[in-house]
Amino acid sequence: MRTTATRSIITAVVTAVVLALAATGEAKPPKTSPASSEKATTAKPAMPPAVDPRAIDALKRMGAYLREQQRFTIRTKSETDYVLDTGQKATLSAKGELRVQRPDKMHAQLTSDRKQREFFSDGTTFTIFSPNLRVYATIPASGTLREVADMLVTKYGVQLPLVDLFRWGTSESDFDLITNASYVGTAKIDGVDVDHYALRQPGVDWQIWIEQGAHPLPRKLLLTTTDDPARPEHELELAWDLDAKHPDAEFTFKPPKDSSKIAMVDLETMRAQQEQQARGQARRTTRPNRGGSK
Repeated sequence: MRTTATRSIITAVVTAVVLALAATGEAKPPKTSPASSEKATTAKPAMPPAVDPRAIDALKRMGAYLREQQRFTIRTKSETDYVLDTGQKATLSAKGELRVQRPDKMHAQLTSDRKQREFFSDGTTFTIFSPNLRVYATIPASGTLREVADMLVTKYGVQLPLVDLFRWGTSESDFDLITNASYVGTAKIDGVDVDHYALRQPGVDWQIWIEQGAHPLPRKLLLTTTDDPARPEHELELAWDLDAKHPDAEFTFKPPKDSSKIAMVDLETMRAQQEQQARGQARRTTRPNRGGSK
């Protein structure tokens, strides 16, 4: 079974959104006057013709607003397609809650059809806890939430839920990845008026619904993996509370009495262990047979 559109927002949606938020110039059509016709045929357009400036402007405005929020809670619901060996899709559901206090505090809870996890970051340590297995791992982790998130991915291969909320508005990608961007129209999500946009980049089509008015928050995302014949999808709905108040104790993990601490193994150590096991297996399979005939 292979996963799908769970390229997650970090590897699909935000690959495009991040740069859109970082772009500073407004789209301008190429000049067509006789005096500039030679330039117009050789200069690279500021934006592909298929990209609607309204979609890019909406992403920039959303990113700027998200960066202003210092304390919030998000409740999420998601459905993710997995492609079975038969080619059939199986959809799994999940729900979560993310509490954030910038610059360095976070508590996330994630419950899916398969597992349950909690993540804590209190400015000095990071902890991941499995309520079902009653085990947890803690490591030193200081810095901003974005810095901690980057360290976890790079060193441990651990990705935080909704990690891209801490990356939006930074220049980490290539704007040319967006090949199409369109304004679809208006809609309602949980009674909230939203604007609906459809975007495309290599390997993924994605849609985003952004709240209208003074609070341009992302309310829904839909990703479709286009380089898989099954075209699996990942849908995410977000409910925001910008007035949430979080006591500092909420971000610090307190081990339950019946829980056990385990080590969080970094990727380098894991690779070394795997290589050692592979060498041991190779020696066992190539050992000469001492019981053969003379």
